[in-house]
Amino acid sequence: MSDYYAVGKSVSRVDATAKVTGEAVYTADVMLPGMLYGMAKRSPYAHARIVRIDSRKAEALPGVRAVITAENVPGVLLGLKLQDVPILARNEARFAGEKVAAVAAVDEETAREAINLIEVEYEELPAITDVEEAMKDGAPLVHDNLHTYAGLPAPVKHTNIFFHETFSKGDTAQGFAQADLVFEQTFTTPIVHQGYMEPHAALVDIAPDGGVTVWSSVKVPFRVRAIMAEIIGLPITRVRVIPGFVGGDFGGKGMVLDEPLCYYLARKSGRPVKMVMSRQEEFLAASPRHASIIRLKAGVSKSAELVAWEANAVFDSGAYAGYKPGVGLGGTKKLAGAYRVPHVRIDGYYVYTHTVPCGHCRAPGDPQASFAVESFIDMIASRLKLDPFCFRWLNALEEGDLSPTGEPWKAINLKETMTAAVNASGWGKPKPRKHYGIGIACAERPTGTGESSAVVIVSGDGSVNLITGSSDPGTGSRTILCQIVAEALKVPMDRITINLVDTDSAPYDQGAGGGRTTFVAGLSAYRAALEVRKQLVASAAKLLKCPQEQAQDLIEARDGFLFVKSDPNKKISYSQAVRAAGKSQLIGEETFSCKEMDDTCFATHIAEVQVDAERGVVEVLRITAAHDIGFAINPAAAEGQIEGGIVQGVGFALLEEMQRAEGKVANPTLTDYKLCTSLDAPEIVTLLVEGAPGAGPFHAKAIGEIPTCPIAPAVANAIFDAVGVRITELPITGEKIVKALKESGASRPVPVAVGKER
Repeated sequence: MSDYYAVGKSVSRVDATAKVTGEAVYTADVMLPGMLYGMAKRSPYAHARIVRIDSRKAEALPGVRAVITAENVPGVLLGLKLQDVPILARNEARFAGEKVAAVAAVDEETAREAINLIEVEYEELPAITDVEEAMKDGAPLVHDNLHTYAGLPAPVKHTNIFFHETFSKGDTAQGFAQADLVFEQTFTTPIVHQGYMEPHAALVDIAPDGGVTVWSSVKVPFRVRAIMAEIIGLPITRVRVIPGFVGGDFGGKGMVLDEPLCYYLARKSGRPVKMVMSRQEEFLAASPRHASIIRLKAGVSKSAELVAWEANAVFDSGAYAGYKPGVGLGGTKKLAGAYRVPHVRIDGYYVYTHTVPCGHCRAPGDPQASFAVESFIDMIASRLKLDPFCFRWLNALEEGDLSPTGEPWKAINLKETMTAAVNASGWGKPKPRKHYGIGIACAERPTGTGESSAVVIVSGDGSVNLITGSSDPGTGSRTILCQIVAEALKVPMDRITINLVDTDSAPYDQGAGGGRTTFVAGLSAYRAALEVRKQLVASAAKLLKCPQEQAQDLIEARDGFLFVKSDPNKKISYSQAVRAAGKSQLIGEETFSCKEMDDTCFATHIAEVQVDAERGVVEVLRITAAHDIGFAINPAAAEGQIEGGIVQGVGFALLEEMQRAEGKVANPTLTDYKLCTSLDAPEIVTLLVEGAPGAGPFHAKAIGEIPTCPIAPAVANAIFDAVGVRITELPITGEKIVKALKESGASRPVPVAVGKER
């Protein structure tokens, strides 16, 4: 790390001062002259026909400036890939919480009163809320016209299964025939909310010439621009999106929610309109993590090698699928783990139900897959009477192996993370007390792909400005980008400025998400900085009397100066180099795009827990987390991402569940929905395993999403080690543990995997 100038160091976030002083402006903070406040009327039924909407009382209320229903908006269907989401429910409400009307008023109180005055006559219809029932032939259809929707990967008709994807390698029938033992198990996970602090917010202003300006809390400003332009029927150059600071995302802010409503309310009222979702609305109608039912089957040889693997996963998508950039979830592909298996088949089913629509949540589909796979691996090891670490080690992927689905991966560093985690934890040591348990789990996740452009400007005074359309949803990515530019130009961080820039001023960026920002936006910024550096060196060569054809090799840059390597005292400043070029500034611009990626990150987490066997209370004492990071551009930022992911993972394991009753969310407040807080957080030991080069700048790998994946299974495995019962349904509550202990009559580990001797 000593060879680097700015990267490899833990520097403070560039936006830290703005956030802690309150200077940071979020979308909800924006105030415009004459601005109105919008609110949505939502269906109380999981499924109902909309017979009649009478808005006359609401329209007559003093202070109300606009009321809209489906009759006032286009009948287009929205969606990031599969287009199935109406702007407002038209004729039919498909989940409890769906928007059926909206108002704009002079203040929030008036808007709320107006919403209550809108009369909606419903005809309640049968609701299909159980995902397995929804899959059956003849089940009531959530979408009668599914076959007409744009974005379907394959034609489907008369079904609630809108997508079925398959991944395979080898011949599983042959593999299971060769296996000496066969194991099967089913796992389930609930719907959980992303839990970001800032609720969705949107503000739209329409100029006299028809141009539209949008303020949005969403992390993908260029996507918002494209969607809004398409809805309205304007060229994208006539829609301007101004991003604010994003108060957390975790996958939940990649799609427009109320932006279209704000536009149509603004058009009808002639005034700008802002909508901010309440916390209850967030739970009722945002886009949480999918519930899942995952069935696994494994064939194992007498030498404890995995020879065959089948996975069947059902993901409950809720009433709509348009909130996902892809029709499926990336986690489906992870349903065989990071292990060497010659024969694999994975089936993923995505199903409509009359429940809250689901979307992306940190590492979409991976936490569900990881819980199932890594719990199952432990269960097999227990049945084989093998140490769970040793069983994983025997079957873990190594350099040169293909992935479980037949893909070639580079820089496989799984065993290195396993070794680091075991060495730093209590693994293999005598148990300190009764009902103490320790569990291990592994995970893998690829670096995300996409497109990003960046502009780097060196001004006449030698200061540097980085212009990028890349969003920072709270991850610290803008700081990372500044470090990358600082490294390329060898200038101090305090000489670099990066600002929030709107879509009219910033170059295109696909948006944050998928673990792509450091890789895609980072490489575009790095290459733009190198382009500027070339111009600086070429200009400096004139003053330093260095041959142009050799200047790039002979001239070095450091601390905002350029000097001849052979004579460091012979130097000029960046400011002098800019002036020598006869310009007021030098500009470098680059675009980086990547559509396919074989760069994969690996992780091993070890959980240590203490269980109160009488009450079932679980205390997570310590998590040791080893992550294959390639190179840590900012070690503190990487550790922060790992720690945050771990806390979310503990919540997924033990606390979080959006409970549903007849399709309705029964706990839509933070009083009843239990998030993991600092009081629940365990001691965390983070280990950054470097060495296996990644595809990002300076060989960095992605770190934003994988930390949340191995936690739930590591905790579940530790609980089994502590009290001898296996919980296969998340969250692992005290009630489930006590019930399992009573049913088993056990206070010691017992194998529960179903196995059949061959």
